[in-house]
Amino acid sequence: MFNGDAMLRAVIKNTRIIDGKSFIGMGLLGLIMNLRYNPDFKGAFMVLMSLILYVAYAFAVNNCFDIDTDLMNPKKRNKNPIASGELSLRAGILSSIAIAILGIFFAAFLSHEELLIYVSMILLSTLYSAPPRLKAQPILDVLSHGIFFGAMPFFYGAFFDGVLTKYEIAIGLALLFYSFAMELRNHLEDYESDLKANLRTTPIVIGKSLSEKLVMIFSGASIALLSVTLNVPFGALGIMVVGIKVNYRTLDGIVVFLLALHALRTLVGA
Repeated sequence: MFNGDAMLRAVIKNTRIIDGKSFIGMGLLGLIMNLRYNPDFKGAFMVLMSLILYVAYAFAVNNCFDIDTDLMNPKKRNKNPIASGELSLRAGILSSIAIAILGIFFAAFLSHEELLIYVSMILLSTLYSAPPRLKAQPILDVLSHGIFFGAMPFFYGAFFDGVLTKYEIAIGLALLFYSFAMELRNHLEDYESDLKANLRTTPIVIGKSLSEKLVMIFSGASIALLSVTLNVPFGALGIMVVGIKVNYRTLDGIVVFLLALHALRTLVGA
C-alpha cells in the first residue's frame, strides 16, 4: 500500500542535509563576505535556497549510485534509504532530478555567471556519483570532490557581488585543499566496503598510510593559507598538523574557527 508520508520522509532522509551542513556553510561564507557590497536580500535568499538544494541533490544522487558499497557498510546503509529499502531507486533518482531542477530555478534569478557556476556544480557532482563515477577513479575522486564540494560552493556565494578578489580566490583554494582532505577521510572510512565492491579509490590505489599523510598535508596547507590571509600568527598550525597526528575533529575545529575569523573580519570591515 502506498504511503506518501513514509516516502516523503525517505526522500528527505536521502538528502542527508545534516551531513552536508559544512558544504552549505562554505557557500554561505562567500555570501556573507559579499552581502555588504550587494545588499540584495532577495538575491541572498535565492543563493541560500539554491545552496541547500545543491547539497541535498549531491548527497541524494550519491546515495542512488552508492547502493553497492553502502550495503556492505552498516553505518552508511542506515544513512541511505535506498540501500535500506525505505526508498526505491526510481523514486530516489526522480526526486534527485526534481531537487536539481528546483535548485537551478532559484539560481536562475541570479546573474548569468552565478547560474553558470551553479549548473557546473550540479554537473560535476552528478559525474562524481553517476557514470563515469569519478568517485571510483583514482586522483579524479579527490580532485573532483575538492572542486564541487570545496572551492565552487564558496565561489558561488562569493560571486554574489559580481567580483572574485584575490583574497576570495585564496580562501577558495584553502577550501579546495581541505575538501581534498575530507574526501580522503571519507574514502579511508569506506576503505573495507570499497575494497569488497572492487572500487579503485585513491586510498585503495596508494594505500592507507600515504592517504593518511596526504590528509594531514592538505589539511595543513588549508590551515596555513587561511592563517596567512588573516595576517595572524597561526601559520605554524599548518606545519604542526603535517608533522604530528591530529584528531580529525580538531582539524575541523581549527578550520571552522579560522573561517569564522574571516567572516568576522569582513563584517566589521577590517
